[in-house]
Amino acid sequence: MPTVEITIERVAITAHPLSSGSVTRNIMKLSDMQYSVGITNLAAYRNTGKFTCEQEGLYIISASVMSLSSGAEFYIYMNGNIISETYIAQNNNNNEKHTGAVTITQELNQNDKVWLYATGSFYLYGGLQSTLTIVKIK
Repeated sequence: MPTVEITIERVAITAHPLSSGSVTRNIMKLSDMQYSVGITNLAAYRNTGKFTCEQEGLYIISASVMSLSSGAEFYIYMNGNIISETYIAQNNNNNEKHTGAVTITQELNQNDKVWLYATGSFYLYGGLQSTLTIVKIK
């Protein structure tokens, strides 16, 4: 019996916010690219904060967001629909940082868009303290 080799296109991105600051009911732009492979239009991602799928398949989407604000919350959107909600811990002390993290799997088709959205107003820590990673696994 002949052997059939399946080739999976490598697609991955890891990004952080360029700097810390307030976000208010808006797309969180994590445009400081730490790693990317298999993505041809990184400029569009950096400008919009929306990942556009170029290779359909099964993906892991992982986000970790650090905030100083009490009751901070963020969503993962896909094509305008909420696919995940993450609440960052209640903060009773103004100097406490808290992190909300989520990892989901999602089937993405070509041109599907995925992004993080701040549901209210909160202080977002930049640099390595907040991260979005998207990896094609199949």
